Amino acid sequence: MGFDTYLEVDDDIVLMWRKHASSTPRVLFRFEDLRISSGVDVDDEPVVEVRFTTTAEQALGNLEAAGLGWHAAVVAYADVRLVGGYSSGLLVGSAISKSSPDDGQEVAAERERAVFEALPAEEDLRSLGQLMLSQWLDNTCEDIALVSELTYDGDLPVAREASFGVYRAADERGVTNPFAAARAAESLALLDRIAPMLCWPLILCVFLRHLPADTKIELVLTEDAAITGEVHDTASAVDYATSYWAAASDALASGARTLERLFAVLASSDSGAGAEFWFARAADLLARLRALATDEEVTTRARGDALESLVDALVHTEEPELLVLEKNFRTTEVEIDLVVTNGLKDPFWIALSSPLILVECKNWTERVGVPELRILESKIRDRGALCRIGIFVSLSGFTKTFLDRLKAVQADGGVIFAVDGEDLVRLIAEKRRLTDWLREEGLRRSLGGRP
Repeated sequence: MGFDTYLEVDDDIVLMWRKHASSTPRVLFRFEDLRISSGVDVDDEPVVEVRFTTTAEQALGNLEAAGLGWHAAVVAYADVRLVGGYSSGLLVGSAISKSSPDDGQEVAAERERAVFEALPAEEDLRSLGQLMLSQWLDNTCEDIALVSELTYDGDLPVAREASFGVYRAADERGVTNPFAAARAAESLALLDRIAPMLCWPLILCVFLRHLPADTKIELVLTEDAAITGEVHDTASAVDYATSYWAAASDALASGARTLERLFAVLASSDSGAGAEFWFARAADLLARLRALATDEEVTTRARGDALESLVDALVHTEEPELLVLEKNFRTTEVEIDLVVTNGLKDPFWIALSSPLILVECKNWTERVGVPELRILESKIRDRGALCRIGIFVSLSGFTKTFLDRLKAVQADGGVIFAVDGEDLVRLIAEKRRLTDWLREEGLRRSLGGRP
């Protein structure tokens, strides 16, 4: 005879695990949410009921406490969101079908695609959540998009199927942006193939976020407790629940450590996968920057840290010639965003005699001006023969006076390169080495010309 464990939402089963209790739902609860009571099974035999019970609001709070809350979900999704995927094709096809040949179909479709690609990541998840809520409220609907396929042994559909299925359901139910919901499904289906233990809480977070705050959420372990834990009274039920909680916590921690090790190996591979990984990481971080730009609650520090991480990823693509020696290096007087060791073999870089490169990053809404340039100049000057090269990265660009002053820096025998947001977009799209760009387009800008 088999046994099951369930995740229930207002007493409706939304997820089921066969013949074992999954460790994954552990992230939705606290141990204090344990509830033990007397009941009867389907054959009216007495049974000790073991379950963890909370509300949608508290489950979201538990996810937040674990670093997996709504904001983290949006940022994580922005990192993995697919650009130019099947959902984009659906949108372009729809745009063409709705316009006549005389209206410039391709131009109109491309315009709609550009608007779609620029949508904030939160819009995708919000659209998917609207669909989930609609399906949950519909008593005639048996499945909830993505959620119903998140069982421990199950898999989400392949990305194309997930995208089309969600688009069709969202369109039928009048979701504001069915294409955004489809892109969320497509991207999450790809993430599930790579890291299911990361995908699971992300999808549940989207679902819970759109439920009424007081919705009851329960993990029902009664059958597993009776069969594997031989639970027959309150004391044995507590022992079983304690054992489950500890084992689930260990399993989640072990899985996280395994993922960390695997991706670390990939990042340091000598076969060329390392550069590919870091370019992919840079692309993810660029998407994250765009998501943060639309969130008014994000601090200036968080925006700056995200830009530093992106530049750090680009430096990693040039290992071992370039290595990040220190991030956010502080002295009693100044802070340097990135200190990079320079082992470049090209004669151009050797001639500059700069063992260190200092990098300054500004993710401001306005362009950076001369005062900030003078600060970087002083940091370089204070380090004498160790540093003659600076890189100033400003996502919003630079004032004309900033760019004009770059020529003056060279009078002291050094050079500062100015890199803006559009430059970063091109570098990542073309998978081009940062130092190759600096030696060509970047140098022309530093000399007063146009890159």
